[in-house]
Amino acid sequence: MNAFQAIQDAGSKHEHSIVIECEREADLVSDDLAPFVRFTVRDTGVGFNDANFDSFNTAFSEYKYERGGKGLGRIMWLVAFDRAEIDSVFVESDTSHPWRRTFTFDTAYDPDQAPPVAIDAGAPGTTVTLSGFKSPYRKECPRAVEALAQRLIEHFILVLLRPDCPKIELRADGQRHSVNAIFRDYYQANASETMFSLSGADFTLHGFKITSPRANKHRLIYAANSRGVLTENLDDHIPNLSTKLIEDDGSQFVYLAIVQGQYLDQKVNNYRTDFDISGAESADADNVQLSLIPSETISKADIRTECVAAINEALSHYIQALNDAKIERIYRYVKDEAPQYKPLMRYKDNFINKIPPNVAKIDLEMALHRELHQREVEIKRESSKMITGAEKIEDYDAYRQRLSDFIERYSELGTAALAHHVMHRKIIIDFLEKAISINEKTGKYPLEQVVHNIIFPMRSTDRETLYSQQNLWIIDERLTFHTYIASDKQINTFEGIENDSARRPDIAIFDRKITFSEPVEDASPLNSVVVVEFKKPQRDDYSDEKNPILQVFDQINEIRAGLVLNDAGRPIRPANSMIPAFAYVICDITPKLDKVLKNSDATPTPDGLAYYGYHRNHQIYYEVIDYGKIVSDAKKRNRIFFERLSINSLN
Repeated sequence: MNAFQAIQDAGSKHEHSIVIECEREADLVSDDLAPFVRFTVRDTGVGFNDANFDSFNTAFSEYKYERGGKGLGRIMWLVAFDRAEIDSVFVESDTSHPWRRTFTFDTAYDPDQAPPVAIDAGAPGTTVTLSGFKSPYRKECPRAVEALAQRLIEHFILVLLRPDCPKIELRADGQRHSVNAIFRDYYQANASETMFSLSGADFTLHGFKITSPRANKHRLIYAANSRGVLTENLDDHIPNLSTKLIEDDGSQFVYLAIVQGQYLDQKVNNYRTDFDISGAESADADNVQLSLIPSETISKADIRTECVAAINEALSHYIQALNDAKIERIYRYVKDEAPQYKPLMRYKDNFINKIPPNVAKIDLEMALHRELHQREVEIKRESSKMITGAEKIEDYDAYRQRLSDFIERYSELGTAALAHHVMHRKIIIDFLEKAISINEKTGKYPLEQVVHNIIFPMRSTDRETLYSQQNLWIIDERLTFHTYIASDKQINTFEGIENDSARRPDIAIFDRKITFSEPVEDASPLNSVVVVEFKKPQRDDYSDEKNPILQVFDQINEIRAGLVLNDAGRPIRPANSMIPAFAYVICDITPKLDKVLKNSDATPTPDGLAYYGYHRNHQIYYEVIDYGKIVSDAKKRNRIFFERLSINSLN
């Protein structure tokens, strides 16, 4: 910035320029670009005359205060570099010949060792060489010249906008790059300007569409005295700006917004790394009350809010195109995979801007879930207010209308919950259908464990398994309501049952009447038992000896003979030795099994896909159901819900 100001002081008698030479670290091994370690800045300004030199030697000098000078610039040199070598030519107003001042500024600097020397000839100007680039600054400095030019432009972009901006050239790797040309080609041609006020303070927001291929983030820069100070990524505040925007001709750009104003000029700290703004993120209520200056109530959040609104307006054409594409995608997702969110679509304009354009499916699900949950919370809060305030209502017609509107919105939430439940069933049915189909790669059918785990997790009980993790409704809706389930556990390991049997029913369900008001020691009889047995799809080695019905009967009779313990360890016996029992065998009814079932005097269903019967001696009702029928019947029972919710792929 000193070079710009020195050129301003020199006037416009001739064309001015600033040249920045960048030198890399010597590296003969790596193919990567070596880091920059030395910078030389040459300008054609007034030079280090006595006034400038006196200011240079004065801590916290106010010499350039009106132009934003803090009097700490040369101290910042030594923060990032070991030393600065200055070579300057100048002309004092009371002399006609030029003078030259050369010195090294480092930790051993002595201003008395930098006297001016009269020279015969020489154009005014200053060369500053910064050497010994320190970490971490050297590590953070871009290695590509184009990226370095971009960083330079964005820091001094407001200077580059001015008509009196000098020529700026960046030299590195034997090449010359015009910073002005880069700015003109990629920045200035797309510049815009917006004005806004906060508490009497005026701000200007400059917007740029940057077409440089190296630019990939939309950003907001807070500037002071024509220099960038703080940078924020805009996608943190405008999710639509998480990717590059596309022009009508297909070209892409990122948006750079720079806000400046006298308020920011006054509030920038001495090191130009932040702003001394009370309540940086939100105005402090106590400070607002005590402040005598209206602008003191302005927070960074206030400034950002105005900037975000202006940026949304400036980019409305592009944001609308993004939102249209998102809405179409959300419609497809809701229609095909998540109908529980259908009620949200009428409110899409309230949340569409919160969802990034290229959101992953899982993040889209989470975003919609949050919106639905928020609506549920709002509806419940409103319902509480309506109930508590009902007695105070005098305008009953208005209240009735309000209640009608509320019920409509509340019904939407009920529909969403039902849709989520139905969609879960659709997925489970599709999954089961695939699980009983032949594997195209192996040419084999899956084991019965695959089907078992879909319907109820193996080696678990209902005390370990959530309601949402079991799908007994596939077999029979009534099986969902039970007292106790043991899945694929040996009978003698059942909690609450004493039995030495090693038989292991796939699923055992016990129902018993329990009155919780009864004393613990009171007996509670076991009233019924259900056993579900799975067989491997397309298994066909059955015989009269390997009759799956008789196998299940043996399991049931052993359960009938077991001892059930209550929580206190006291025995709860069955109501009698022949409590009602039900058995389900889930399998493929292959030719051999069909023969076994007919020999057992089982009754076939009209479609030939199931057998049922009641064994009088064992007093057990049983059903043998084909896998195909299980899937088909589950679809039929749920078809009306699928059709109402427009869920596809269910035949």
